[in-house]
Amino acid sequence: MRIRKIVYVLPLLAALLVFQACSIARPERTLEVTIPAHPWERASGKKLWYTLRWTYGDEVRSAYVSSEERNVRISVPAGETVLIAAFPLGDLSPFGAAITPLDSDSAVVLSQNDGVVVGELLDVDRVVTSRLNYDELSSDMHTMTDDFRNIEKVSLLRDLQNGVLSDSSLRLVAPFGVDAFALPNGIWTSEFIIDPALYATEGLSTPMEMPEGVFRYLNTEMDRVLVLIVDSAGNSYSYLKQNLM
Repeated sequence: MRIRKIVYVLPLLAALLVFQACSIARPERTLEVTIPAHPWERASGKKLWYTLRWTYGDEVRSAYVSSEERNVRISVPAGETVLIAAFPLGDLSPFGAAITPLDSDSAVVLSQNDGVVVGELLDVDRVVTSRLNYDELSSDMHTMTDDFRNIEKVSLLRDLQNGVLSDSSLRLVAPFGVDAFALPNGIWTSEFIIDPALYATEGLSTPMEMPEGVFRYLNTEMDRVLVLIVDSAGNSYSYLKQNLM
């Protein structure tokens, strides 16, 4: 697998960036951002509020999105890659997207798959991500997996930050086996659209295979959220908390 260049070198874009640096009024474009329905909304019949975060130059702006809103207009710089992430209830796994200067469409539909990566990229130096060709990066990741949670993020983010992205920067992580653990009986709906619900019987969960990360499941009857944490060594921890929807 060959990783293509992820930084634009087009003369026209370079000229636009110079213009941005020298101009008082930065060229902008307006994006219509759509946040899809969350699995917990379908399970509970309730709507979630979101914290929307997006890059603007070297800063990250944010806005509150009420539970009744799903389409938001934002103004972004015209000559740089813009990272957008919408965090359900402020801190759940985000929906996300990245818009490059060559993307002409003003309508943006966020996805959980892109959110897995874009949410992390928000913390990377903007000197790097403002010139990121996310379309190429996403294409390379898709050649390896349809679930970006399976991409090992430490190497990717480190190499991207250092400007040395190579074939070895993209690696797949092997899922860990998670044994059955104590869990009240019922149906627990995953926050991830692609994940099946977790069914608990006789006070135990079903065994699973999960990559490293934090995974949350909602039980609408109990109004509780299961938080399952899988660390880099494959150890798993879980606890229940009150549903804040």
